[in-house]
Amino acid sequence: MDKRIEAVLEELKKTLGLQQFVLHTHSLSQEVSAFGGFDILLTADWLPPATATPEDDDMLPDGTVSTRYSLRFQQLLFAVTQGERSFADSVASSEEQFIQWMEQQTGFRGGEDFVLTNRHENGIEGASVHNNIPIHTDGFLEIEWDSLGRIMTCHLPIIASNQFEEGPFTLTLEAIEPLVRQQLTPIRLPIEDEARFADYYAIDEVFIAQDGTILPYFTEEQSARFPRTVLQWASTSKRQFERQAIQPFGTELTAEEAFTVLNQPFSGVTDEDLQGCIQSTTSFLSSVLPKESGEWELYRIMRRPGIIEVVCRKLGETAGPLRRKLLILLNKDTYEVMNFMDSSDMSQLFEGFTQPLTEAVSQVEAFEIMVSSITIDPKYVFHQASGTYKLSGLLDSEDCVDAVTGELKQLNDL
Repeated sequence: MDKRIEAVLEELKKTLGLQQFVLHTHSLSQEVSAFGGFDILLTADWLPPATATPEDDDMLPDGTVSTRYSLRFQQLLFAVTQGERSFADSVASSEEQFIQWMEQQTGFRGGEDFVLTNRHENGIEGASVHNNIPIHTDGFLEIEWDSLGRIMTCHLPIIASNQFEEGPFTLTLEAIEPLVRQQLTPIRLPIEDEARFADYYAIDEVFIAQDGTILPYFTEEQSARFPRTVLQWASTSKRQFERQAIQPFGTELTAEEAFTVLNQPFSGVTDEDLQGCIQSTTSFLSSVLPKESGEWELYRIMRRPGIIEVVCRKLGETAGPLRRKLLILLNKDTYEVMNFMDSSDMSQLFEGFTQPLTEAVSQVEAFEIMVSSITIDPKYVFHQASGTYKLSGLLDSEDCVDAVTGELKQLNDL
């Protein structure tokens, strides 16, 4: 085993009280990070003392502890004990000591970097904050332990920087009304009970920084490019595209490969990538959809582990889960199309549904109906380009407007 990985695993044993446990399996994988570039995750399963090695890794014995660790941020992310009984050693004996244990793992400072949102006899839940303003994170803070102080479940978020944009939160809906209006968009949803489609106006959930910058809700998408390029071709390609097998969560890495990834600078989607993706995607569409020149836009380009992911959208269709999309996976070096998925397969689930009635409510009218239910709440959002947390407003609404009747409805009820 690589000495660097061995050192991390030994430290995890001490951290979680697993000194008597036996390492069963471990692996390294690569994922897109919300903080830009990639992270390397070390996952491991630990068997309790005096336990026979299972023949089937899908049937691990009770007491097995599964862990996930970020090599990039050198932090435990997740630990869970299977079953209702732990065989680990105690790591703390009180809520106060568990909070101290959590602070040691994350570098958080009690009362400054997190607040408790829920507590019970053997557990706590919390949220990351700065100046009492929530921090937008992928993870959440939760620790559960048994009566002997042994960890049963643990989730720990990452704070990527101690650089925060200071100052009062001054954004109001009135001050940024033009931006808010842009985020109110028509969507088409299936109404399964009535076997029909219906159109609504709803708010796209985004963050708006105090300087007016719009940041995507999914922070990792900051490293993507959104060219919105209409794809056209005068002649069709005769090339036959054969799907290549691609691991859905990336291939397992060796230790050397993992540390190489960590040490490489992340370039994001370059201008060269942009042109290569446009050319390759255009050629691909001209082959598989030869009669649809000018009917598609290249919407998003994003780097994934080992590949480049391209999303194309059919022009002229209403947003929503049934809008026609193509997800195309390209070789990261040659831009060759390796595989693709077509969302039209989903439309078969709604075969026979009637089309929506003609819209009677305009976007301007819908905004006036809905404005009182739109919220903008302060949040700190990591800004990849500057490496700081920007004080932003989360634009959201739990409601939508029926595009035919003008009725205000709750999205969760649809």
